[in-house]
Amino acid sequence: MRSREPIVTVDGPAGAGKTTAARELARRLGFRLLDTGAMYRAVALGIAGAGVDITDDAALRRYLAELRLELDGPRIRVNGRDVTDEIRTEEIGTLTSRLTTLRAVRDAVTPLQRRLAAAGGFVLEGRDTGSVVCPEAEVKFFLEASPAVRARRRHTELARAGAVTSLDAVRREIEARDERDRTRTVAPLVRPVEATVIDTTDLTPDEVVERMLETVELRRCCTPS
Repeated sequence: MRSREPIVTVDGPAGAGKTTAARELARRLGFRLLDTGAMYRAVALGIAGAGVDITDDAALRRYLAELRLELDGPRIRVNGRDVTDEIRTEEIGTLTSRLTTLRAVRDAVTPLQRRLAAAGGFVLEGRDTGSVVCPEAEVKFFLEASPAVRARRRHTELARAGAVTSLDAVRREIEARDERDRTRTVAPLVRPVEATVIDTTDLTPDEVVERMLETVELRRCCTPS
């Protein structure tokens, strides 16, 4: 029987290069990409549109119980509507950061992520994929970079999306996001002990992916079925 492909997780703080690296790694391996952050952003967009009070746990759970979240390659749908191009705003990012601290939201989304990844051949990208979503993943990465580089990368990303904001404002937001992510009681941002750490500060995206590929290929042939 052919062994199944491994599950690969890619975690790290904002601006560390996770999304770019995970997307290219999945492409090079022929794996599917699971952007967990996009899933939470889609949930946030749905909640905002429905006007749900996120401080009302019962109302939040009722809404989440009826929510349909679907992935179709890089596209994501909420209740049948494609929201891929609507979830990358700063407002949704801020709401997402708050929602990911709530047990009700984690209880709804984490099981879905686990079911999707269970068959193997997935690259998961996020902040807790190796520590909470798939702690049994065969290959784990944790990407990091200097705060200055992370802020510049995020500022460039926002500018390309048409968002006008200062580099200093982006730096402050990243610092605040880091603090929230690392200190939240539910699924905090941590470096999994088994993870291969890659500092991307002085590396090109291709160099990061090459390092990741070397690690994956070492373990890919011996993943149990």
